[in-house]
Amino acid sequence: MLEYGVPEEHHIKITQDPAKLFTLSIGLLGDLAAAINREKPDPDSLAELKANLLFSARFFDSYFQSKLNETLDPYLVLLGSASYYLCDLPGSASVLAKRIDDDCPDLDGESLEDLLLWLLQADLGTYFDGAEGPFGGFIDGISKWVLQFFEDGNGEDNLLDLTTKLRDAVYEFGTPRQLLFGDVIAAVLRKKLENSAWKALPSYSGLPRDKWLHALQKDSFIKELWPAQHLLGKANVLKGESAIVQMPTSAGKTKATELILRSAFLAERVSLAIIIAPFRALCHEIKN
Repeated sequence: MLEYGVPEEHHIKITQDPAKLFTLSIGLLGDLAAAINREKPDPDSLAELKANLLFSARFFDSYFQSKLNETLDPYLVLLGSASYYLCDLPGSASVLAKRIDDDCPDLDGESLEDLLLWLLQADLGTYFDGAEGPFGGFIDGISKWVLQFFEDGNGEDNLLDLTTKLRDAVYEFGTPRQLLFGDVIAAVLRKKLENSAWKALPSYSGLPRDKWLHALQKDSFIKELWPAQHLLGKANVLKGESAIVQMPTSAGKTKATELILRSAFLAERVSLAIIIAPFRALCHEIKN
């Protein structure tokens, strides 16, 4: 009704308070985050939790859009963005996270909310230095190791170790909300490592990391693979398998095409590629 500008006197009356779904939605997010952080999560259980979490992501997004309670917006934006990200919808996660333009408002998370927003916005040009509160040292360290990993692919073990220590501290000293933030931060970090080009491209292409080094160190190169790009890797397209790929708008087609071409040239399977495309911008981006 808001989206289409329906006058308020003609709005359909809401007979039940949607806020009653907060507890369920937050619980679903916490359940999936905790499952991802387990040593060996059950794949079937994870798939079910992820499917349920999609409800939470859409609920938070819809509640925010409805403007039913604008004072809760930053908290809902943050949880909705994290839910989308853990549901393998990074585009929707980024759109929501970037609705918070400036620093994250104080959400009683002792700066954990700032770290979570930073991770979801993927702001790799900055890091935390001198974060205050009981978790400040962990926040500073995690942000610097994240930058280190995405710069040169090193430091994964240090990052995971520091993340585990943060969770331990939150579980021992934190409030329920801080515990939720701690679990979600750890889950998002593990997902970021899994999605990272540093880990995914050598595995999917069968080529050593050194082959990809020049591309991986470029600021403009893809940092994380999106779900459709993971599917290409799992189908061995980056190892030379033929495929017909159909993707919707904003699913990562251009970057996927670049990954296929780069892997083919790096493996020396081809010496020439001809691209027939209806958009000049696509050809230009791949050429660069």
